[in-house]
Amino acid sequence: MKLLNGTKTTFRGIDCENNFKTRLDEITVMRCILALLIVFTHAFTCYNHSWSEPAGYVDIPLYKWLSRISFAFTLEAFTFISGYLFAFQRITQKRAEKCIFLITHKAKRLILPSIIFSLAYFIIFNQYNGLNNFLFKIINGCGHLWYLPMLFWNFVGAWLLEQVKINDVCKLIFLIILNLFIVIPLPLRLSQACSFMIYFYSGYLTYKYSDIIKSAITPSRLVFGWLLFIIIFSTLRPMRDVLVYTSDAERIYKLAILVGNNACQLLYASIGAIAFYCTAVYYTKKHKPNTFTVKFSGYCFGIYIFQQFVLQQLYYKTHFSILVGPYWLPWCGFVIASIGSYLLTMSLLKTPIGRHLIG
Repeated sequence: MKLLNGTKTTFRGIDCENNFKTRLDEITVMRCILALLIVFTHAFTCYNHSWSEPAGYVDIPLYKWLSRISFAFTLEAFTFISGYLFAFQRITQKRAEKCIFLITHKAKRLILPSIIFSLAYFIIFNQYNGLNNFLFKIINGCGHLWYLPMLFWNFVGAWLLEQVKINDVCKLIFLIILNLFIVIPLPLRLSQACSFMIYFYSGYLTYKYSDIIKSAITPSRLVFGWLLFIIIFSTLRPMRDVLVYTSDAERIYKLAILVGNNACQLLYASIGAIAFYCTAVYYTKKHKPNTFTVKFSGYCFGIYIFQQFVLQQLYYKTHFSILVGPYWLPWCGFVIASIGSYLLTMSLLKTPIGRHLIG
């Protein structure tokens, strides 16, 4: 299988490994953009009512939609990347490790940082409400850190799927059903893992068949893919605002609403992630990432962890929102959180503990 570049470098997804000998340029570019999109989304997320309203808040519909558009496929694409890299390890690097070693390794890479940074997040931003509540939040990931234990289970799930001797189409159909119908909350972020597993394994299969997929990418198909995403997203995302139910609704009605919501998100997020991947592949055929892009890409794990700390502190622990006003708040927050999380990551990686946690 043809690889795009043989330059040695550190390499991570959201869970990026630091011992890869080959850089996949399309992934380097994707990680940089996705890391910035995550910061951008969270900078605007209070206007989508996913966070509480900061002081001086004013409802701005445009900002709500900027948050929604930037988040349309961001985490799904990050998960796709992790599956892509997992396939790279298994197929190209021949790292056929046993399940117990995979679990141990990923627990160190994902569960340990989740617990440590969740403890810090809880101390800074959460109010203590009993030991059970405290332990639940720390184990399951506080705030945005829920993504780390969720991703851990995706690696375990992908390993298990490798052991099942059925064709890839059947596996994808199973994962689509799992995504649509997982409506019961499960502990340890297993519910979210079931929802995201389709994106992880899609990334796995994309790498597995990357020669065929890359050869089929053309400018006209890229334009068609992005136009299709815009049409599907602009149609289905407003529909999700309608697909709501009250607590006293019939169970079958609740199930239908939940499945409908899952189906809408699955469709536009999948199209967006695929179009994004294909665009990155097409771009890196002609342009190689520069040194800063490679370095920034290697910091994406730390940037993901720190950006919400910076934004939450800025929005809710200072008078910054009053100082800059509601119209400038998310733009200033985006710039400060991007730079701040980058510098915090760089500083932490200079320490032995930091290199172990996020290196």
